[in-house]
Amino acid sequence: MKLHRNEKYFKWGLTAFLVIVAGVLFWIVFSNLPGFYDMILDFFGIIAPILYGCLFAYLMNPIMKRAQALLEKLLAGTKLTEKKQLLLAKTGGLIVSLLVLLLAIYALIALIVPNIVSSLEELLQQSKLEGYYARITAWVNEIFAGTRFEQWFHDNLDSLLKLIIDWLKNIDLPKLLSGLTSSVYSVVMSVFNMLVGIVAAVYLLLYEKKLCAQAKKITVAVFNTKHADRLFEIARRTNRIFSGYVIGKIIDAILVGVITYFALLIMRMPFAPLIAVLVGVTNIIPFFGPFLGAVPSALLLLIEKPIDALYFIIFILVLQMIDGNIIENRILGEKLGISDLWVLVAILVFGGIFGFGGMLLGVPIFAVIYTLITDGVNERLRRKRYPTETDLYYSLQCVDELPVSPQPSYSFVSVDPAYDMHAQDEDDDDLDE
Repeated sequence: MKLHRNEKYFKWGLTAFLVIVAGVLFWIVFSNLPGFYDMILDFFGIIAPILYGCLFAYLMNPIMKRAQALLEKLLAGTKLTEKKQLLLAKTGGLIVSLLVLLLAIYALIALIVPNIVSSLEELLQQSKLEGYYARITAWVNEIFAGTRFEQWFHDNLDSLLKLIIDWLKNIDLPKLLSGLTSSVYSVVMSVFNMLVGIVAAVYLLLYEKKLCAQAKKITVAVFNTKHADRLFEIARRTNRIFSGYVIGKIIDAILVGVITYFALLIMRMPFAPLIAVLVGVTNIIPFFGPFLGAVPSALLLLIEKPIDALYFIIFILVLQMIDGNIIENRILGEKLGISDLWVLVAILVFGGIFGFGGMLLGVPIFAVIYTLITDGVNERLRRKRYPTETDLYYSLQCVDELPVSPQPSYSFVSVDPAYDMHAQDEDDDDLDE
């Protein structure tokens, strides 16, 4: 009895100690939030090659699995032993996935970058800029002729031009060279991190099964059976959501960019490579993406040729309707299980904190968090013997109106049958192996 009492007091003391430590850490972090944020960014900068490696490995893994399965079928009729067949198939799949990644990077650099540079050179020609200035001035004079806005526009435009001229006269060359050196250094470090990331991706794919087995081993050693199974289910769910969403959005963005490029070529519009890349990249972002890419592109065409801007807007509206209702649904497959409201919240919150990467990854991360919260709420309702169907709560006035189950249920049941922890899904083989 005394031993049990001491154990209880020990748990209370440990809980109080952990709460105090958490409170102190919380105070330290938020009392020096900018410094803490800079420290996090520095840490991510240090592990950038590993992060690039994880990203490349995640993108290469589906290609490697499919190539490996094809090679296993081709080698099945040979005289090689089963172990050698598996080794050759895995090596061949890894080589194929690596070649696909390198070809994609080469295509991005060799095909897209020169076209973008040529479009920017054409856009920033002195004659072009003077023509833009004259065209905008003519529009203002025609639309706001005789109004106060016309004089205000000319006064501020003259001030802006004077400010630009003064800035050009007072350029600090040493500071400018330092900034250029810093930019070149950042580009070189980014290229270096990507190269190291490709090497890291190869090692991650080579030791994929062993790393997964080690992670499972640690999980089983640290947690009890119920919590370990729960973590395994969460890992499978997260993998399913991310693999379906992130890879699907990238493929969808590439298709939208290619369609936009060829459509602009057919319509003989200027700056086709630049606009296609802008529309394709921003299309990765849900909800806001199509507008983020279409608005500056339309403004660019508006200055060059107003009628082209109108045709472009009509084309983008049609393309987004086709993409949202046909192309994206066929590529992404099953939905994330969250409404457009939560998609908007995820983009705003994660995008505000982490920028472009947050806009891309915020939606699947929020989808995982949303399903986990829903699981927890449904589990507590089952323990109280209340129903989990949301439809029963629309007209609820008091709790007594709810039907009560004969006995509480303590078994975990997922929100979606596709996420059932006991479901056999071939897509989960990557984590189960």
